[in-house]
Amino acid sequence: MPDIAMGVLSRNGTVLLARRSSKRKVHPDRWSLPGGHIEEGEDAETAMCRELIEEIGVAPERWRFAGRFASEGPPEPFTTFYVYNVDKWHGQPRLIGDEHTELRWFTAAAIETEAELVLPQLTEMLANLASRETRPPV
Repeated sequence: MPDIAMGVLSRNGTVLLARRSSKRKVHPDRWSLPGGHIEEGEDAETAMCRELIEEIGVAPERWRFAGRFASEGPPEPFTTFYVYNVDKWHGQPRLIGDEHTELRWFTAAAIETEAELVLPQLTEMLANLASRETRPPV
């Protein structure tokens, strides 16, 4: 049973999503959050920070736990997702590697109407974070 840590970058009423590459075996071309597997001996916060550096080139400086949920289905029979809201970071989000093909800032309305999310459990969580976020850009 793998655990996944994900980071939600938020600013000015928007959240950053990443479109998964069409070459990904699981959920190609769907919107998701940067993140990945929690490695042996790592906690979820450490994994989230590492994954954001590896995938989009930002180092989280301030975050809070946004929620946890479980998902049943591919690729694993049961996965636990840990989501952190990052509202301060160092660096500019950019694509690194080939896991994602696009980064885009989404409003709450766009999340609900445009974003084909990998995990439906994220829709309400992300829309709530985007609608609550009123801080100026980092």
